[in-house]
Amino acid sequence: MDSLSDLRVIDLTGELGPYAARLYAGLGADVIHVEPIRGDPLRDLGPFHKNVPGRERSLQYVYYNAGKRGLVLDLNKKRARDIFLTLCQGADLLLESCAPGYLDSLGLSYEAVSAGNKKLVQTSITPFGHSGPYKDYPGSDLVCAALGGFLFLAGVDNEKPVRACDSQSYRMAEAYAAVSSAVAVFFARTTGLGQCVDVSCMEAVGMALENAPQYYDLEGKNRRGSGREAGAGTIHPCKDGYIALVAIMGKNRGMWEALVQWMKEEGVEDWEVLQNDAWIDPAYRASEIAYDTFCGIFEHYTMKHDKMYLYEVGQSHRVAVSPVSNGKDLLENPQLRYQNFWERTWHQGLGGEVICPGAPYTFGSLQWRPGNPAPAFGQHTREILLELGYKNDYIDSLSMEGVVYVG
Repeated sequence: MDSLSDLRVIDLTGELGPYAARLYAGLGADVIHVEPIRGDPLRDLGPFHKNVPGRERSLQYVYYNAGKRGLVLDLNKKRARDIFLTLCQGADLLLESCAPGYLDSLGLSYEAVSAGNKKLVQTSITPFGHSGPYKDYPGSDLVCAALGGFLFLAGVDNEKPVRACDSQSYRMAEAYAAVSSAVAVFFARTTGLGQCVDVSCMEAVGMALENAPQYYDLEGKNRRGSGREAGAGTIHPCKDGYIALVAIMGKNRGMWEALVQWMKEEGVEDWEVLQNDAWIDPAYRASEIAYDTFCGIFEHYTMKHDKMYLYEVGQSHRVAVSPVSNGKDLLENPQLRYQNFWERTWHQGLGGEVICPGAPYTFGSLQWRPGNPAPAFGQHTREILLELGYKNDYIDSLSMEGVVYVG
């Protein structure tokens, strides 16, 4: 088998959750994205193709829902809920990001959706999970990143926290949801028992803090960025942007000596200053005079060269230096090009080509596939309902009554 074509996934997510289902679609699973009658809220989020807003033009929607089929239901109506229950009878996995208690209030609890399908796995992705004092609190990516500690790490000393671009706490939770769902589906196929999987964005963010909680637990320190410690994870300007440099960790003399040798061979002015043993002491490197001295020497050199030159020459000297890549750099990156990471897909609805990230991993046998473009609103409603045994006349009446939308 080169795909997960025998796996059916129901995707009841919106702004939070779609990447988890996207990972299954990329491996060939039949993923049905169920949208509310008002449309997936992700459709309203930019950026938009060629900066023209529109229901079918959100590039986030286009990427996160590629390879899926689209079904539009108004779950506030009983006949739509009946359709949803029928849909779940033939599914392996239900991914949803509804507020805790919402599906229960509609009569779509796990007990209801799994009544005729004991192998069904339901994975819920919410800001705080389905239990605990925060479970009913409204949340957002920013809220989860703040409460989870992620914002605090991206700063130095008493500087204000910094938010990473995009919705990183959502993406973290979605990755955990995809993995945990795979384990639960495997368990269900082995034992015949489905279950609920509860994924909390706040907890997923907490997993991304490296050793920050341990620093406080063991040393009483609130760890943040290393900041102004010469050569220890610092950012420096160059001719066409910036580079990141990790030339020493702690008192690792070997790392520092590699940097000094690089500076010597390049004939950098005042490179000899960096030979002093004082540079091996983290406290000295963190001093204002040391930091300013280092930047004066190193940046006088970096400003003469572009970041790819510095990357290649630095790496040849075994120095951990890297360009700070922008979007253009990533599209042109030789490593990503060699791996065929970028997928170019013609999107008929947009009348143009869309370039998106491809597989985040490579399997020996399983094959990643871009799949069809993200579904237009209601594009597969009739097709899916016919598969469930509904007749065309009945589907037309459902559409006229607003129970479904047929594109």
